[in-house]
This record gives sequence, structure tokens and C-alpha cells, in this order.
Amino acid sequence: MHDDTATLTAELARDLQRVLPATLWELPLTALRLPSEVTEALAGRGFLTVGDALVRSGLDDAESAPLRAALTRALDDGLRQFSSAASDDWPSLRAQLLGPLDDAGRRLLTAAVGLEDAPRPRPALQSLLPSGASLDEELARVRTRLLQHCPALLGRLRDEVEADLRAFDGVLMPQHAAAGTLVQVLRDAGADPLLGLRLAAFCLPHDCHLHRGVLHGTAPRSFRELLRSLPSLVPQHRLPLAIDAIASQLYDLGVDVPHGVLLHVLRTELRVAIELDGVHGEMAVPDPRTPAARLVEILQECGAEAALDDLVFGYRERFRFASKQRLLRQLRGNSAFLQVGDERWALRQWHEQELAALQPLVEQTARLICSEGGRHRIADLLPAERNDERTRWLVLDRLADDPRVRMLGRGEACPADQQQSTVMQRLLRAFRRAAGDVVESRFVQNQPPAQRRLVERLLRHNRAFVKPCADRIDTLSNYPFNQERMQRLLKLVREHLQQRTGYAQVEALKAAIDHTDLGGDWLTPELLTDVLRRNGPFAVLAPGIIALAELALPQRLLRAARQALRELDEAVTVADVLRARPELAEFADCLADLLGNDPLVQSPDGCYFKLA
Repeated sequence: MHDDTATLTAELARDLQRVLPATLWELPLTALRLPSEVTEALAGRGFLTVGDALVRSGLDDAESAPLRAALTRALDDGLRQFSSAASDDWPSLRAQLLGPLDDAGRRLLTAAVGLEDAPRPRPALQSLLPSGASLDEELARVRTRLLQHCPALLGRLRDEVEADLRAFDGVLMPQHAAAGTLVQVLRDAGADPLLGLRLAAFCLPHDCHLHRGVLHGTAPRSFRELLRSLPSLVPQHRLPLAIDAIASQLYDLGVDVPHGVLLHVLRTELRVAIELDGVHGEMAVPDPRTPAARLVEILQECGAEAALDDLVFGYRERFRFASKQRLLRQLRGNSAFLQVGDERWALRQWHEQELAALQPLVEQTARLICSEGGRHRIADLLPAERNDERTRWLVLDRLADDPRVRMLGRGEACPADQQQSTVMQRLLRAFRRAAGDVVESRFVQNQPPAQRRLVERLLRHNRAFVKPCADRIDTLSNYPFNQERMQRLLKLVREHLQQRTGYAQVEALKAAIDHTDLGGDWLTPELLTDVLRRNGPFAVLAPGIIALAELALPQRLLRAARQALRELDEAVTVADVLRARPELAEFADCLADLLGNDPLVQSPDGCYFKLA
């Protein structure tokens, strides 16, 4: 029996020598990167080459397992060209992934990566495990099993992902995967373009991390540290900042990520723009897009109509600061948006066909308003079968652009057969009888209760009126401001501000105007301030600071003051804010007024302020 075994071993050795190349047959075991204790144990029993290990017996499990793994790694690069060509289709790849796993592992991998349905969150994955089992340990067991039984597939995935990440500076999107790679094969295999990226993030957890549909070439822990550290290093009021300076500060904090990952997070998470400066190189600068363009982006990401509160929260999440009233003004004042319900908004381009189909109903309603005259509630004019909330809002939107109809707010309209509303005509008649300015508070108190709020708003904002001093109101026609003189005044003030810092005290503006025929003793600083506020593209900060509207000076001051309140983290006075932000000293007199009107700031007594 012993002679037969020796004969078979000798014949096997001759057959293997004829088939295998001499280089592999004579390859020393020390070249296979085996653990040193295994190499020494094998050498002590005469196992020196690969040929010895193939034909001689006497290997135990503790030695054969690492030897088999080392041989697999050595042969992997040469065999990969054959295995990859046969597995470049989704069914074959799926079989290779699920084949080595047991039923529990298959369910876990399928749910975690989303091989069949959408990937499940961690609580749903935990429900697939027995009570008391650790999810992280089970996921690690699945990865280890794949690494042991699919080394060629995972090695290919690692090499391809690393090459793509190098090509795109550490950031890989599904549409950028190279042709023929596993990510590209899985992207085109079905309706889920992120399947390949999710598989890479699952199998290579120490090399890459998937965040919002983008694969980043950094470990999850480093990426989370980046998200936590970056907002404090790049506050809005400190922009512009050099990208190299930001990267240096991150490195000092122990956060070292690829350059492309840093730029991508700055753009997508902090919503700053990247510009190239001739002196400092790449710079992080404030996002140049208007609030309306940002709202369009948010709605496009939602893909459907959204509530106003959702838009506000989405805006704050992406751009850090948002006022509900400011966003509402943008939505109402831009034709790109369409109100489809009570505080529900959508993009107009999504509803063009629906609006066109409603045109006959809009025409019928407009004719009815014009024929009957007077004030009408639109909801009362629509037929019962088409009187749902969505239709009412769409009809209101179309009537707003109809020259035959004047919208009065609160869902009401009247014929546009007169240049002024009846309320406005009555107010102007009252001022003509008064033949001069009147006490504003007493005038408002004498109005009908149902119209008191409307009258107060007209006196505050309508260009036909002007406040020559506190609690006095008059009509602009009582002052020497026709259309030509008003245009000259606005042009003069704008040029004066543009030649300086973009803002100035009203006394300095009056001194410049008094050198022309537009000024005089009658033009008081209070009167000039109110005329510019109502008629020009200017922002007015109390007491008496006039700024160009495009400078957004009130918003900039509020951001700096809010940051000071956030750092102090207690109720403080304006003086405390100025000590924390000395650059605001020039605007000390108007900070209390700005903070008092800010909905994000609380002030019970008007002296102490704290973020809500």
C-alpha cells in the first residue's frame, strides 16, 4: 500500500511539472508573503518551494489555509483576465456574490446593498437578525466570506474603484465610472444607477464611503469628521477663503481627505462656490446664485410640489440661513414658481399643460368679473364641479396675468377698469381736502375697521405717499418731485453710493443733493429717507443709513450679529455684540432695530437678545 501511494505521488509530481511552468513550480514559499511562523514551520519539514507543497503530504489545517490564501493572491492578477471576461453580466455577478453565502448572509447582503429592492436602513437590517445579534459583526462576517471565496471579483472591484477615484480626484459619481468596470456594469444592469457604488462602499468600507449618491475616496470616519469640522472653518461671514488654508486647518485637526472630496463637500454641503484666484489659487467664495435659483434647485431635487415649511427647512439645510417671509417673497415674485395650494409651491414648467387646459375656465371667470363689476371672491364664481382647492389656486394664478382683472388679495378680484382702487381714490380725496400733511395715527384710527389694516399698509409702502417726519403723512404730489426730477434724484444718490462703500449717512446724501436744484430747506433728512425707501433700489437702516439694495447690507449685518450671539450663547446686549464683533461698531445704532425684527432672535425686553 505504501509503495502504491509513493508511485501515485511520483506520477502526480511528473504530471504537474509537465503542466505548470517551472517559475511557479520552483517559486520559494518565502516569496508568497506567508506569516513568518508558517514559513519557518514549513521549512523545518522540508517544504521550501510551491512544488514541495503541491506533491508532498504532511500539511495540517493551520498551514494549508494561509498557504492556499497566499497562492490565491499570487495567481489572482493572472487569472483575473479570464474570470472578469466571463462575469461582465449582472446574473453572473449576482451568482458570484450570493453563491458563497448562506441564506442569512444572502438576505443581509441583498437588503444592505439593494440588490433587488431599495437598500434598507440599519433598523430594518437589524430586524433581519436574531435577537441580540450584532449588525456590524454580521456585516463583517458577510464581507469576510466574500473576500475568502471571491478574491478575484473583489480585487477587481478594488482596483477599478481606486483607478476611478484617482481619475476624479477622490470623488466618483455613477455616470463617471469607466467603461467595462463593475460599477458601470451594475449601473447599466437595471433601474438603480447607484447599485455599483453601494456594492463598492459595502465591500471596501475602509477605502471609500457613499454619501448622497456619490462615492468618496475616504473612510467613513474621516468623512464624518470632515462634515463635523468644515462648517466651523468656513463660516459665511469669513468668505472668501483659500482652499489650501482650509485643507491645512483640517490637517491640523487630524482630518486628511483628498482634494476633490474637500471641494465636493464645500459645493454640495456648505453651498459655496469655487473660483480661481491669480494670487491665492482656488478660493471658496459665497454662492453667487440668487435665492430664486436656489429654490428652483430645491424643488428639482424634490421632484414634486412642496410645502412652504419644507422649502424653508430645505433651504436652511443647504444654505444655512433662510427667512420664511423672504422665501415667500421670492416665490410670489418670480414667474418660475406656481402656487398650487395653501402654502404649497411647484415649478411652473411642471404644470404648463394643466394651466393651458384651464384657460377656458379662466376666460369665463374674467368675463364674469368684468360684466358684474365690483369685488368678487374667485371661489364663489367657479362652477361646483371644478371648485376644488387646486383649481382655485391655478385660476388665481392665471387671472393675475389678465389685464382685465385686478387682484385684491385673499382670493378676491375686481375689474381693472380704473387706474386706482376705490380705497386709494378715497384716501387721495381725503388728503386733497386736508390740503397738507396729517397725523398718521389719527388718520388710520378714523378709517373703517374692516379697511384699517389695508390703509395702514398703503400709507406705509405706496409711492403716492411720503412721511415728512414722525407720525405725519402726506402725498408726494405736494412736493416738487415729478417723474423727471425723481429719476435724477435716484441716479444722483446711486452714483454717490457707488463711488463710496455702497452706503452712506442720509445727512451726507442731503449735503450732496443740496448742491443741485433738487435740494433745499424743505428736503429734510426724514423726508429724503422716506422718498428713497419708497421709490428707489435702496435699503434703509435706522437711523438714517442708506445702502444699495444689491449690497444686502441688512442681511450681512444680521449674519454677523447672529454669529456673535451663537458664540456668546446667552442673552446679551448690543454692546456685548460689538465687543465680540468690533467691525459692527459703525452700525451700532441700527443693530437693536435689526435684531428686534429678526424672527430668529428673541428679545423679551428689547435690550437683551438671544438666538431662538
